[in-house]
Amino acid sequence: MITTVNLLIVGVALFSYFAFSSPEPCPRKYRVLQEEGGKLAISADIHRYCELDYGGRFVLKEGQ
Repeated sequence: MITTVNLLIVGVALFSYFAFSSPEPCPRKYRVLQEEGGKLAISADIHRYCELDYGGRFVLKEGQ
């Protein structure tokens, strides 16, 4: 039989997994052009530093 405590433990575990394993969002300096204080020479260079996740958001690549 599933008790309320078991449901609470599973809920907290699932929330923790999704909350702490989400990738870091792409910082602003990697999303703006050099004229505006960023690192990009042209807007298409964003793929050097960030990649799209499944939610359609840019996230920082590993090793940056």
